[in-house]
Amino acid sequence: MKKASLSSLKVNNALLIFESLRNNGPMSRANIARETHLMPSTVSYITSLLLEKRVLKEKGSEEVSRVGKKGVLLDINYEDFLFLGYDVGSAYSRVIVSNGKGDIQYSKRFESKKNDSLLKQIYENIQTVNKKFNIKGIGMAFPGYVNPEKGMVVRAHNLDISNFDVKKVMKKEFNLPAYVDHNTIMMARNLISNNSHKEKDFCIINIGPGIGVGIVNDGKILRGYSNAAGELGHITINSDGRKCNCGKKGCLETESSSKAIVKTYEELSGENLNCEGNCDSSIVYKLAEDGNKKAIKAFERAGYYLGIGIASLVNILNPEKVYIAGGVSYGWKYLKSSVEKSYKENIFYANKDVKLELPSIGEYITALGASTFAFEKYIKEELISRKL
Repeated sequence: MKKASLSSLKVNNALLIFESLRNNGPMSRANIARETHLMPSTVSYITSLLLEKRVLKEKGSEEVSRVGKKGVLLDINYEDFLFLGYDVGSAYSRVIVSNGKGDIQYSKRFESKKNDSLLKQIYENIQTVNKKFNIKGIGMAFPGYVNPEKGMVVRAHNLDISNFDVKKVMKKEFNLPAYVDHNTIMMARNLISNNSHKEKDFCIINIGPGIGVGIVNDGKILRGYSNAAGELGHITINSDGRKCNCGKKGCLETESSSKAIVKTYEELSGENLNCEGNCDSSIVYKLAEDGNKKAIKAFERAGYYLGIGIASLVNILNPEKVYIAGGVSYGWKYLKSSVEKSYKENIFYANKDVKLELPSIGEYITALGASTFAFEKYIKEELISRKL
């Protein structure tokens, strides 16, 4: 019993040091001790173990004005760990390879397949990357209902898959640990770990074929009782509206998603875009760029309902900021005025200062979130918890 408790204490101290360096960057052992409130001898012992495991590395000396010996800076050894990030989108998927710091070394974007063809596509893309790079693990992001603890996609109706045991399949096929979560949660994780985004309370809305929201409260992901928080696309916004894929009527997804914008344009113009259900809003965006008034009107209608949905979200959660992301956000200049108008009309006065904006990270935001999440989980679970 004593041995187990000492081992547990060692692991907990190592995790604390790892998190401290992850959040604050390179520090001397003395500064780590001050930051973590651990004894200097404990810090020296634990960091020596982490250096042996190559989790940490020495990175020069600290710059100090005092007289005396300079402390050696320690940092996380980001560069030695490569991870695959796979953003499985309903319309397009994206694969990257990055190190623990998020430096992308490989990227690929392609149209997503469905059902069994999608599973084959996932296998082939991971196999290709695994042959080129010495990856340590895989982070995967899916739309729909995901169980991250079990590593399973329970149901993703836009992909036509269910009960996909990602963790088990990746271990069997590639002998690699895999970590899975909802695509919008991975977006949120990216913003949490990205130093340019300092808010502790924010939401990020992912608008594509579906609409989801990643909710961050005090720097932590808000998941809900059964990991189903954030299904903004399935709040009822127009009770007399269109039928949704989920079986309900009038969901926000039926008015403001990528597919909804296409449908609205076809209704307004009387034109059939002839893409057999695989159209996305980029087609309507190109028409809007060419001055097509019906295309612009389709974005404006989507923006009107989206503004109502965002106001409802903000009135409940009171975040510091709301980020707008996903494929539809590329048409933000055609959405912006109608979103902001309906948002202001429906926002509670105490929330009137909550800003809406696009994140500075580009189209690989989700895949990069998946990759950096895999890095953190691998270090904590494979190298610290199991091997110290």
